[in-house]
Amino acid sequence: MSKILIVDDTPKNIQMAMNILKNEGHHMYYAQSGEKALSLVNENDFDLILLDVMMPDMNGYEVCKKLKSNDETSAIPVVFLSGKDSTSDIELAYEVGGIDYVIKPFISIELITKANIYVRLKELEDKFKTID
Repeated sequence: MSKILIVDDTPKNIQMAMNILKNEGHHMYYAQSGEKALSLVNENDFDLILLDVMMPDMNGYEVCKKLKSNDETSAIPVVFLSGKDSTSDIELAYEVGGIDYVIKPFISIELITKANIYVRLKELEDKFKTID
């Protein structure tokens, strides 16, 4: 079963994302800070991280940079979740290693579709790694 980590400092946003994805068959985890997310990533093999941009202490961009600079976690797809929709915010998300960007409030079908696509992509990449 695939594992998805939702990282957001607002419990309501975590709950909303979990409710949207609950029937998709993924095992859902959550963290309310960047530090907690990084610690969970060290303990679990996630297939996808849904990462809020604006958080206190460590923002989503910083969390993503740390994930991408670590060989153990660099292959985990990161989809940014944000209420910010400026071009510069979206460009920065891709520059730090994000694979996609979903603007809040979520459109349910968009979040479901993207989560399922990126989880499947990660599963396929993992299969090819074992073949090499």
